[in-house]
Amino acid sequence: MPSDATHGPLDLLWFCQLAADGEFIGTKPERRATLPYISSLVETAAEMGFSSLLTATNFHAEHEAWTASIATLARTQGAGLLIAVRPGMFHPALFAKMVATAANLFPGRVRINVVVGSNPAENAMYGDLESHTERYARTREFIAIMRDLWRGEPVDSHSPLYQFKGAIVSPVPPVPVPVYLGGHSEDAQRISAELADVYLVWGDTVEGVGKRLATMREQEAKVKRLVDTPLTYGLRCHVVVRETEAEAWQAADRLISRIDPAVRQKFIETTASVDSEGQRRQLELAASASLIVEPNLWSGVGLARSGVGVAIVGSPTQVAAKLRAYQALGISTFILSGYPHLEECRRFGEMVMPLLRRPADRARRAGVQALSSGVAPVT
Repeated sequence: MPSDATHGPLDLLWFCQLAADGEFIGTKPERRATLPYISSLVETAAEMGFSSLLTATNFHAEHEAWTASIATLARTQGAGLLIAVRPGMFHPALFAKMVATAANLFPGRVRINVVVGSNPAENAMYGDLESHTERYARTREFIAIMRDLWRGEPVDSHSPLYQFKGAIVSPVPPVPVPVYLGGHSEDAQRISAELADVYLVWGDTVEGVGKRLATMREQEAKVKRLVDTPLTYGLRCHVVVRETEAEAWQAADRLISRIDPAVRQKFIETTASVDSEGQRRQLELAASASLIVEPNLWSGVGLARSGVGVAIVGSPTQVAAKLRAYQALGISTFILSGYPHLEECRRFGEMVMPLLRRPADRARRAGVQALSSGVAPVT
């Protein structure tokens, strides 16, 4: 689908699976997340035109996100990584230095996704026993300190949360490191409006996403923006695309056809205590009897997977049209995924990506096979 005056540039990211991967959810996956596999996923995403890949950070993944991300960046070229971090895991002055180091070693390939955490039980695994409000207060300081240190001047902090003197980061990142933040609460939206580059929402109905962005714009009008560039909006969801809509729905049904009852029960017990508005909304969508919450939007992934639980399902033209519908609301970044991630990355790249590029971009890419750092966004 060619771009027009109403369709500006899109930044498309894929998901970097750091846990075992496979064709089914809710059962033991058959493919381990080895470094060669993770690297092949990044290289395939770059080949398909994705600019970066998101990592997750939780105790249930096979690998710790920062360690795996740095190893993968060193082994690959082209697409970068949007590396997830929980503020409770690192001191912000140290982490600012870590990010600056990575940004200098892998120019243009490092982005940071700040994760506040939605499940108290999982947070406790990291020794994080703070309340929802306390976690967001810490998150705001964490991001603000990183941004101060990335200017290259000495920084002192005398807050109750972080106390240090004369911290300095040198060399600073050669290009600004984008900071992503999500969350449905007022705290999440306020901090994003002040300090984030990209505000992320989880997949929802077109109406639901529209309402979420409307409240976000209200927050933007209330607060003072502390970043020079304007805030942009991103959406995280899964995708199941096939040649025909019927084949796509068959693939979606197959994806959840082997959910282990014990895994399902454990998932229900684990998610019962979430304190995230966004996670509660995903569970609500998964409670739909048909799992089809609106045309070409399916909540089946939310039966056995925490985080985003909805997927766009359909033919290439239907998937592209759905993405364009979200784009019309103001979404300019999409973080997509599918199971297994390697094969579905290539499938999306070959079937849908051409529909999201302008004719001139398609012609230019046809003669360009070499990959370089900082893959250009899709337009």
